[in-house]
Amino acid sequence: MRVAMVIQSYLPVLGGAQRQVQRLGPLLAEDGFEVVVVTRRPPGTARRERRPGLEIRRTPGPDSGPLGSAAFTAGAAGELLRLRPDVVHVHDLLSPSTAALLGAAPRGTPVVAKVLSTGPGGDVDRLLHKPAGALRLRLMAQRFAGFVCLSVDVEDELAAHGVPRARLRRIANGVDAARFRPRVSSEERRVARVAAGVPDDDEPLWLYCGRFAAVKRLDVLVAALAAGAPGRLLLVGEGEQETALRNQAAAAGVADRIAVRGVIDDTAPLYRAADGYLSASGTEGMSGSVLEAMASGLPVVAAPASGMAELLGGGAGRLLEAGEPAAFAAAMRELAQDPEGAAAIGARARRRAESDFSLAGTAAQLGALYRSLIR
Repeated sequence: MRVAMVIQSYLPVLGGAQRQVQRLGPLLAEDGFEVVVVTRRPPGTARRERRPGLEIRRTPGPDSGPLGSAAFTAGAAGELLRLRPDVVHVHDLLSPSTAALLGAAPRGTPVVAKVLSTGPGGDVDRLLHKPAGALRLRLMAQRFAGFVCLSVDVEDELAAHGVPRARLRRIANGVDAARFRPRVSSEERRVARVAAGVPDDDEPLWLYCGRFAAVKRLDVLVAALAAGAPGRLLLVGEGEQETALRNQAAAAGVADRIAVRGVIDDTAPLYRAADGYLSASGTEGMSGSVLEAMASGLPVVAAPASGMAELLGGGAGRLLEAGEPAAFAAAMRELAQDPEGAAAIGARARRRAESDFSLAGTAAQLGALYRSLIR
């Protein structure tokens, strides 16, 4: 059974959605699925490539902007016509879903759409601001066989825009709890910090992994340090906000307490170097990096966003009422002053990640969904 996963960007880009595809591919292959990833072709990458558990097919064209989106939509639709998959699984409601409307739905191929984020700046909001966005959403609601919803917020938003609730499937993101695990010694912490290029001292180290984008509100985390939060901040990723963040840190006098690192293939050791994880984003679906932090036994401090209550509820993290710098600074101080309490939160988070958000469980649910649609 062939599954075509359509996603705008993939390797060398590795954000949360891309890492889910990368890690689910081998598990789905073990379950009898042939996974083909259809994505853009950045300069210098191969047209086709094999990776563990999946094949990558890249479409040519501009790498960004309206012309890039149009070229990818047309190229991905053509690739779907050539592939003739049994199921198409698109990741977001923009270009990948439009490609499926053109290249899969007319042939009767079942299409599953995964909504990556909700609320302001989320999938639905961005789609409705695009040309013919409302029409495209209506066609998806009519023609797609299923919508993968990471949280109840995603379900409610889709239902409010006319998607039948019978087609909404709650399948959470998964995390590899063997790969992302708590550190076992102070020596492991020391080695991980040296590798990350941060001082090995008694200062708390707060971690963020992901895009440096405006919707992630990383300026709030920098401002929290300036507002009196203890410790150092390690920002790992890339994006258009990097220069602005460096300038903000310098102006606030906290540049010496912030380390910025580029994209790292294996992020697991970073979590073992850290003492806590921070998420100021207000636009999420279900944060993969927060899941990785939970599996690594870290206390998470997060702003309100879709999926956060399901991840951090019941004492598995600190979900703030308002994700402003002063609130982050206060929560960070409390955790730093109460190491035993912070460790207890991290332990609860680890248990929740293992029991409710396993990568194997997510793969099994997706496999069952694909088979039900093929039948």
